Amino acid sequence: MMRPRVLYFATFVFYSLSGGRFTATFLEHQLKFTENWMISATMAVQLIASSLCKPWLGGLADSWEASSSEGGKYNGGRLRIMSLGLLISTFATLDRWKKCRRHREGYSRPNLPLPLFAYHLILRILFVLGTGGCGLALDGLTLAQLEREGTDKNHFGKERLYGAMSWGISHVALGPFIDLFGFGIIYGTTMLSFVGCMIAIHIYAKSSSTIQYAGVNDKDEGAELADRTQSQNERRYKSKSSFENDGINEYDTINRLAFSDLVRLLFQNGSIFNASFIGSCFALSVGMSVVETLIFIYFEFLGGSTMMCGLTVLVTVLFELPLFHFAPDFLERLGSTTMLQLGCLAYIIRVIGYSFIPQQHPYLVLFLEPLHGVTIGFAVTSSVAFADEWVPKGYESSGQGFMSMIISLGQGTGLCIGGFLEGRMLYRVLAAIVALGSVSLGIGNYFATKPRTQQGGEEDQSPTQNMGLHSIEMT
Repeated sequence: MMRPRVLYFATFVFYSLSGGRFTATFLEHQLKFTENWMISATMAVQLIASSLCKPWLGGLADSWEASSSEGGKYNGGRLRIMSLGLLISTFATLDRWKKCRRHREGYSRPNLPLPLFAYHLILRILFVLGTGGCGLALDGLTLAQLEREGTDKNHFGKERLYGAMSWGISHVALGPFIDLFGFGIIYGTTMLSFVGCMIAIHIYAKSSSTIQYAGVNDKDEGAELADRTQSQNERRYKSKSSFENDGINEYDTINRLAFSDLVRLLFQNGSIFNASFIGSCFALSVGMSVVETLIFIYFEFLGGSTMMCGLTVLVTVLFELPLFHFAPDFLERLGSTTMLQLGCLAYIIRVIGYSFIPQQHPYLVLFLEPLHGVTIGFAVTSSVAFADEWVPKGYESSGQGFMSMIISLGQGTGLCIGGFLEGRMLYRVLAAIVALGSVSLGIGNYFATKPRTQQGGEEDQSPTQNMGLHSIEMT
């Protein structure tokens, strides 16, 4: 059957050509968000709204996947969520184009009126809800397929790297088109990429139509697959019996985990470490939000062109690809804690470097962009692996949705900070926040592993050394 990497390639083309890293400058130049607070507020509100909905969206994807199973056949519930999400995002983009045309024809003031600003804000929220649901469904689909095949889920990065590849290629292609035709070209590229995604989803669904589906309702087959996967992958965080003891059977007939169930599963073991890991992810997302959404405005301040901005994305992707490809090896050798801390360190060095680049020398940022690839490759791989270890089989999207909620809340917080601070000081403050999160993770990991080394008798190996997916084993 077709690999999920094809879907990652197609959807990340859509993410890029519908705005991507150019979203902030698109809002500034095309939609006339002339005030910095407008851009920051828009990006912050959309992320906060998305974060609050992501656990529900992840649960919905799992529910549709389970309910779409008929006679044990795979009928693509998560694919339907992906299609619906992309459709909503496309509608929000094209409707913004229509509203913008009417505004320009009948309103001559240079400043954006407040009602129109509110309307664009609502459309941005719809856009991120669509792309958020699509991304969660795709992550869950990929993890489920890897488990169905008996493949170590650490190989998730090998599928995800194709999304990074298309992200870089699309940004490099989009930059010159914006220079030639203006930011309005994004409306056309959004529609074209949407059609491409629908074709890719249709082909994937057709190639998967004959496989046997092991969903949350397929108890016998699911148990057999779980036993086989557990024997191949000794890094499993929880055994089936541990879920049953907690009142949550991983093959139960429920189709959705409540938010309280996710929190209970997360903190029932190793709560200090898990809290510190989530706190570090939150802190890193606070910093990453600015470089993901507002950095092109800063590059313009330094004197960079649109083409140069697109080139920076290509440089980051070139360093992401090998990291995603060798993600299983990095997890095996380093563990998710060390990977996340290295991602934080790469971020800190990068943004501090930004703050010292002189104006009219924007191309110096290209020497710092490879560090972004390290941050993305390590942070995404470690957070996905961490989330997958504490949810039952069949609820992969729910676990990813919870982590996405944490990350989105951090991104919204970072954008709020970006609305008050500007220029070089902003990046120095963000570096301090990320450093604090990394230190807290180190402290949490220390207290989580210290009792093991002080126990009498046979000494167990630390989860940070033994598992690669640093979850604390049940005692």
